[in-house]
Amino acid sequence: MNRSGGSARVGVDADIDIDTVAVGAGGRFGRWTRDREGEPAFAFRVAEPVPGPEPVVPRLVPAGGAAACWHAVANAGITATAHAGGWTTIWATSRGMVRLTGPASRWGLRDQPIPDPDATFGLGHAEWTGRVGGARVTRRLAAPVDGEAVLRIDVTVDGAAPGAVYEEHWVVEPRALLVGALMSTFEPPPPGYRGRERAAWRGLYTLSAVVRAATNAARLAIGPTLVGAARVDPRRGAVVFPARRRIAEVPATTPAWFDRALPDLFVAVCPDTRAGRDVRIDESGRVSVPLAGGHDTFGLAVGLARDEPDLDRLLALADDPEPFSSRAWGGFARLELPADASDASDASDAADRSAEDRPAGAPRAGEAGDAVAPDPDVVREVTWHAAALVAAEQHDDHFGRRYVAQGSAYGFVHGLQGAPRDYALSAVPLALLDPPAAREQLEVMMAMTGPSGRTAYAHTGRGQCTSGGLHAAPTDLPLFFLWALTEYVWSTGDHAFLDRPQPYRGGAGEATPRERARRALRYVDEVVGRGEHGLLRVGSGDWSDPISAMVADRGAFHEHGESGFNTAFAVHVLPRAAALVDETNPDDATQARELALDLREAMARTWTGSWFLRGWDGTGRPIGEEHLFLDGQVWALIAGIGSADQRAALVDEIARRCDDPSPIGATILDRPHDVRLGMLAPGWDCNGGVWATINALLAWGYAVHDPARAWASLRSQSLAAHARAYPDIWYGIWSGPDAYNAHFGSRPGETFVQPATPMREFPVMNSNAHAGPLLGLVRTLGIETESSGVVVAPRPGGPDAWRLTTRAGTFTPDGFAPHAR
Repeated sequence: MNRSGGSARVGVDADIDIDTVAVGAGGRFGRWTRDREGEPAFAFRVAEPVPGPEPVVPRLVPAGGAAACWHAVANAGITATAHAGGWTTIWATSRGMVRLTGPASRWGLRDQPIPDPDATFGLGHAEWTGRVGGARVTRRLAAPVDGEAVLRIDVTVDGAAPGAVYEEHWVVEPRALLVGALMSTFEPPPPGYRGRERAAWRGLYTLSAVVRAATNAARLAIGPTLVGAARVDPRRGAVVFPARRRIAEVPATTPAWFDRALPDLFVAVCPDTRAGRDVRIDESGRVSVPLAGGHDTFGLAVGLARDEPDLDRLLALADDPEPFSSRAWGGFARLELPADASDASDASDAADRSAEDRPAGAPRAGEAGDAVAPDPDVVREVTWHAAALVAAEQHDDHFGRRYVAQGSAYGFVHGLQGAPRDYALSAVPLALLDPPAAREQLEVMMAMTGPSGRTAYAHTGRGQCTSGGLHAAPTDLPLFFLWALTEYVWSTGDHAFLDRPQPYRGGAGEATPRERARRALRYVDEVVGRGEHGLLRVGSGDWSDPISAMVADRGAFHEHGESGFNTAFAVHVLPRAAALVDETNPDDATQARELALDLREAMARTWTGSWFLRGWDGTGRPIGEEHLFLDGQVWALIAGIGSADQRAALVDEIARRCDDPSPIGATILDRPHDVRLGMLAPGWDCNGGVWATINALLAWGYAVHDPARAWASLRSQSLAAHARAYPDIWYGIWSGPDAYNAHFGSRPGETFVQPATPMREFPVMNSNAHAGPLLGLVRTLGIETESSGVVVAPRPGGPDAWRLTTRAGTFTPDGFAPHAR
């Protein structure tokens, strides 16, 4: 393969219509299909260059070329990145991010690795097929849905000569991701930067590159000390790469920035495969299976064992293929429509035709006011997003709980986990998809909170909480906790959870979730408090981490600045959360409701004639008077702030300025804003990017006021829409980052880089990219919660018939039928 990308072709049997794939739902990297169990899958094959004077080739691939593009095969116990070229990277995550294997690991017939295999990425699995020496080899790597730390490898070899040998060679190259603050390499200044801005940009990125180099040097130095020499275990048919410090030897009761203790990595041949075969295993990590010729099938397992009994247990689990099936992963969520409303088999073609045939300036689907069925791509992506969200779960030994890691560059480059706001965004749809995981997510959020009510911004290593170098006092986190807690309890009916004590951060006692809710309500009122214009204060920041870089006086902003995001969010959340403490603390509940009324009035007063202000800068100047900040509007729509006429005008203004001009969802600003030192390029990050979280909330806000537009919004923010708009970008097809660059900025459709975070380096496996569309969908369907439980109130303009099946139950326009507990 041409490892540099460019005109590389991945796949030995690729049969692709070039003109179609260039604008298809898989871009130039393949197409959506169904796997052998009928579940959604992505057939990865990079198209040949389009003939002509200027050949079109995939221009954006990872550093290793198209073969390095990857897909998550993971669960709460083990994380793997499966690369199109055939290798797999295993990560240990329970005590900090540690990469265990790298691209040197290979498989194939002896001395004949499979050249350029076809890769298929599916629900909980990846599969490769290739030909070598007249034989066809298919290899499937899958994770179980139950969160166990083992992956199953199913191999089929057809046409091999008798006596041929299949080999797996796993190479351990440990690298511990000690938390890194500034992790970007040098990035050239964007077009148009001159003078002071250009100099500041170059200085910031030079500093970042130096800090990153020092961080990576420490990571490289520590890596070889983590894993000992491999040993062969003939009884189990395994090669084991033992940790130098076993997990059982290092208690997890106290948090730590870095923990050298690891599970043992093992590779084993399943018992049925060993029977009657002269299987060879050596200490280099090589497993050799002799073939009889004709049609050979056998199984292997790779995983992370904490001790000897755990190894036996995991090997026994790997013998059962059912938990590893894509059908099991597809059970987390499935949206079904009448046959004439959606046919996923021709979703890409239909979507492409509609995109190509729509005249410039013509209204999008739903804008004419007619009933709109969910786009076939959206239907398929419901199941895909649900599986991806559950696959993002990780277990932290200190907390003793799993959480949905935000992932992407935050986890896999920084080595940082968080923020609780993102945990909340995942917990809300998880309450319908995987309720136990949603509960544990809330428990991790509570374990990151102190008795005062202040919640840490992030954690790293073994449960070590930190401000992440950004937020000593983030003011939105109590609101996100109250939102997620209320949604979980009302979605599941688990009111008993409110009275189960949960520990505070740092061993400072414990309190029940109900008491936590009471303290969070007080924290919002008394600690966050209000500014001179009646809005909630911003403190060190709200949802938008860089918001303080958009004001002239950062100190004044942190001390006196006010947040429209927090205020509108609180108007929605506080009255609902007050219901959780009505019985035990009626005075606090009353006070919370009164605060919400005051905040509603204060937020309504920020109406500019076209939208609401984003806040005040602490020196008397408004934020967002001349720019439409989308994050300052979404909760206002959801909470019904302002008059009906104002909200109708706001919907139109958002659509005209932020949504309709963008092919991949609404931009967070209608145009770039001045940013201190120019540290955020125009159209990147929070300076105009397209954010999954905010677009999810926008779809919800649209659904309340203009349901047809909500369906159009879901389609425009789909993975398929990104693939059609930017077919030469490898990410945004089966997974993505939390934000894309805007159409009006440089490198549109890509993702941002800023001095701290090189998101472009790990632009997939972000939880928000999967949680956001799920949240937007359930709200657009009319699935809401109230104190009595889940309610379904279908929005006008949506499909007349649909069925959403999740692990919590079945939703239809007629209501919700929970599964029997």
